[in-house]
Formats: sequence, structure tokens, C-alpha cells
Amino acid sequence: MPSLLTRIRSLVTARAHHQIDEIENPQVMAAQVLRDLGDDLQQANQALVVSLGAEKQLQRQREAAGAEAVDWEQKAERLLQAGDEPKARSALERTVQSRNRAQALETPLAASQRATARLREQVQHLKAELETARSRAAVITANQTAATALGSAARATDSYTRAMDRAQQMDRLSQKASRYESEAEAAAELLNEDGRFEREVARVDLGAEVEARLAELKARIAGAPAAPIN
Repeated sequence: MPSLLTRIRSLVTARAHHQIDEIENPQVMAAQVLRDLGDDLQQANQALVVSLGAEKQLQRQREAAGAEAVDWEQKAERLLQAGDEPKARSALERTVQSRNRAQALETPLAASQRATARLREQVQHLKAELETARSRAAVITANQTAATALGSAARATDSYTRAMDRAQQMDRLSQKASRYESEAEAAAELLNEDGRFEREVARVDLGAEVEARLAELKARIAGAPAAPIN
């Protein structure tokens, strides 16, 4: 048998989960997820723009170094044709330096291109996820709207059932009250019959007594003995 502390802990946990479920409104949470995905997509786009800028800058630097190497090589050729070998040598040194600089840019340029391609793929994936999330959010909203409508209908049905029960209860009370009223009328009629009978009896008794008193009075006047009064 679980201890009291275990039961209390289970009760507290259950209440906490219930409150979280009430707070975690699916429609509100879905809207927040859409906002978060939108923010993530915006940040990914910004990172892609930065990466593309760096890639283009490196590419321009490499192209400039290559063009510079070609230019110095042409100058060296012209100088050598002109018989100025020392200057031609210096021009060739510049040619080699420019080519080395262009070659040194190949590695960071390739890394930047890979980063750009990866970011472009991430952006496309985030766009697809955002569209999917929007579709799911629409379904969540529709389901929650339908559930709210069904809940309202169920509550309305419960209210209607309770109202009908109350109406039936009122009918039963009215019928019971009518029965009481009929019984009261019957009792009143019975009481009236009893009272009428008692009044008739009293009227007969009163008449007999009056007749007896009248006979006595007549006998007294006539000097005859009066009849006894019962």
C-alpha cells in the first residue's frame, strides 16, 4: 500500500500536469512555434547573405590577383623584349607573388563556397519546415475550433437537458399542487355538508324547544297545567 507521502506527491504531480495542460493552449503554442521558425529563417537568411558577401569578396580578390599576375607577366615580356632584363626579372617576381596570392585564396574561397552551399540548403529546409508548420497550425486551429464548438454544443445539450428536467419537475409539482387543491376543495365541501347537517339539527332542536316553551306559555295563561319541558 503506498505511503501517505507517495500519494501526496502523486496528487501534486497530477495537479501540476493538469494545470500545464490547461495553460499549454495548442493554438497559442503553434503560433509561437511559427514565430520562432520565422525568426530562425530570418537569421539563416542573414547568415547566408554574410556568407555570400564573403564568398564574392574572396572571389574578387582571387580574380584581381590573377589579373595582376597576368598584367605583370605581360610587362615582364615587354621589358625583356626591350632588353631590360633586371626590370623584367622584377616584373616576374611581381607575377609570381600575385599568382601565389591568388592560389592562397583558393582554400578560403572553397571553404566559403561550402559554407554558402550549406547555409543555402539550411534556408531551403527551414522554408519547407515553415510551410509544413503553417499547414499544421491551420489544422490545429481548425481542430481546436471544432472542439470548442463541440464543447459548446455539449454544454448547451447539458443545459437543455437540465432545463427539461426542471420543466418536468415543475409539471410534477403543478400536478401535485392540483391534487392538493382538489383534495382541499373536497374537504371543504365535506366540511360544508357536515356544517349544514349540524345547522339543520340545531334548527330542529331550536324549533322543538320553542314549541315546548310556547305550549307552556299558553298553558300558564289558560290556567291549565303546563306540559313538562324535556
